[in-house]
Amino acid sequence: MTSPVKITFLLHNAYAVDGTVRATANLAAALAIRHDVEIVSSYRTAGRMPLVVGERVRTRALVDLRPTTRRTAAEAADLRSPGTVCPHDSLHAGWTPPSRLGETRLAAHLRSTDSDVVIATRPYLVCFLAQHGRADYLRVGQEYAGRDAHGTALLGDLDAAVSRLDAYVTLSQADERAHRAALHGLRTRVTTVPVCCPAPDAEPSTGESRIVLAGGRLTPVKRYDRLVDAFAKVAAVHPDWSLRIYGRGRERLRLRRRIEELGLYNNVLLMGARTSMEAEWAKGALAVVSSSSEPPGMSLVEAMSSGLPVVSTDCDHTPREIITHGEDGLLVPAHGPVEDALADALCRLIENEAERGRMAEAARRNSERFRPEHIAARYEALFTDLRPELGRRSTKAATGPRRRTRLFTLGVARLGQPVTVGCQVMPGGSLAFDVAADQLPSGRWEVVLRHRNENPATTPRIQLEQHGTDGDGSMRAVLDQRHWELAEGDWDVFLQRAGGSRSRPVRAGLVETARLLDPAALRPADEGVRTWIPYATEGGELAVRIWLRPAHAEVTSVDVDDYALRLKGSLHGRTARAHHYRFTARLRANGGHLIDAPCPVDAYGDFHITLPVDVVAELHPGKEALWDLRLSAYGGPEIRLAMVTGDLFDRRDVSVFPAVRCAGPGGPLSLRPRLTHDHDLVLSTADAVLSGP
Repeated sequence: MTSPVKITFLLHNAYAVDGTVRATANLAAALAIRHDVEIVSSYRTAGRMPLVVGERVRTRALVDLRPTTRRTAAEAADLRSPGTVCPHDSLHAGWTPPSRLGETRLAAHLRSTDSDVVIATRPYLVCFLAQHGRADYLRVGQEYAGRDAHGTALLGDLDAAVSRLDAYVTLSQADERAHRAALHGLRTRVTTVPVCCPAPDAEPSTGESRIVLAGGRLTPVKRYDRLVDAFAKVAAVHPDWSLRIYGRGRERLRLRRRIEELGLYNNVLLMGARTSMEAEWAKGALAVVSSSSEPPGMSLVEAMSSGLPVVSTDCDHTPREIITHGEDGLLVPAHGPVEDALADALCRLIENEAERGRMAEAARRNSERFRPEHIAARYEALFTDLRPELGRRSTKAATGPRRRTRLFTLGVARLGQPVTVGCQVMPGGSLAFDVAADQLPSGRWEVVLRHRNENPATTPRIQLEQHGTDGDGSMRAVLDQRHWELAEGDWDVFLQRAGGSRSRPVRAGLVETARLLDPAALRPADEGVRTWIPYATEGGELAVRIWLRPAHAEVTSVDVDDYALRLKGSLHGRTARAHHYRFTARLRANGGHLIDAPCPVDAYGDFHITLPVDVVAELHPGKEALWDLRLSAYGGPEIRLAMVTGDLFDRRDVSVFPAVRCAGPGGPLSLRPRLTHDHDLVLSTADAVLSGP
């Protein structure tokens, strides 16, 4: 295709984070190198798009669902009226169901658009495009879920719609065959184009961690329940390995209960959703897919691109077309004793470091075929094959200048908005801040950190300097741990002209924290703990969470049963290691009761604590109470028990421990260890009637 064309992608909600939105953003950016590309979102639910959209891609929404949006009475009524197209799509029961207002505006857009190609990305939009799209532009549907993932009623709607399109694109050849068989004799072109995945900007995995990663929506089809059961078998043999599951969804509470039932709360962590998984894949040694039917194409390729071998169920179609069994990953049957098969495959790679390394190299190499330039070329070939004239003439996309449209990258307007700054943890724990020079006016600029709640004497100002020798215009400032001793707390990051006083806000770019999982990133045990963790705030700004504790007691595992709370950990800091300690639990309210127990510490600074449940229950004052947990030494420091090492800036919803029910003097009560905002470990007790189920 030699001439540019105008291409429109239809998304239901581009302001959410899921595989379809990620795949669309990647493909749109790849096609925008040579074509005029826009993403049209039926609905807008946030102030900015959480995913990075290529700078050449225009993004706009038809209906703004944000609470501050003003509407006429008629628009408000139409927004409350349900949509009528493709009622069997799960969107109709989702958080942002189709509405009459959305359908009216989408139909108007399809009637008036000057695009050469319109691509619909899910069944509801495919049906809408078939019903309202014009025949003078190419109408293309995409299948991201797989035919077998749809119910009979939805397949009926979808097949009728596909028969009216010009093309329908699946992710796998097996799914293509299934659609061809169902649509036999129809003129619609059914073809396969794999998922589009750019090379990661983050450094790849070193393979040296002891972490297995899984990512995707927490829905029944992902079968994370059997993954948790499988990992129970892995943890029994390899207790030093952990599983991190990324995503949000309705299965979260059920998974949490299963993790507690199996006693896996120290090994299996529900991480929540991430806007981008790129920096997270780099933290793993292995990736795992446990889906029963939904093709996990995007997550699979992202993991492989970061150098992770993948253990996957051979769920219908996609995995066996991406993974070469025994070369870059392992496939296990999707039926029968799947938990055992997953556990055996994970243990095989955990126990064979050489095989794991060989597969990691093959995974990186084999993921190259999914790079944007290859996938974009296949779409271009499809467009030209369907409409040869698109490759021979200047079309609407090339006639005259582009229309001026409000442009969004990362969901914010480009002019007068925050500068995007990335941050990478370097060997030893120092931080490197990176920014593209073309985002800043000329002159000398500095990265400035300001404590969020205090006014410490030290406020870092680090000058941005040219980084690298390839002339790509990148600037870098390094906050060196050897030269800066910063107060504990949250520090916000700003940009400021050298010698100036006005600051520019900073939007978080790529934040890489994988090196914090390397034990070498910690200070030597006799120097205490100093942890710097960069992160993106809920609003998308860049910040750094700092812990500074010359004497520290790091808790490494928490075990709870009906009889006792058992803690294991290690002491850090010369002043900490120089004393003999006892464990204390003090009731916070009114300077209350004190529980005192022995705390054996071995020659390496490792300690273990046993706190009987009945001792705490006897001293429970009623209602709700909080107990501070510390190590105390005669003539020495009193040290809070905490969990501050690692890569998690806020682990309160990640490191969640079970509650124990027991009898107290005033009746039954609930006892649960938990973490505070500062990651100090505390013990919560509450009357059973107050603590809930």
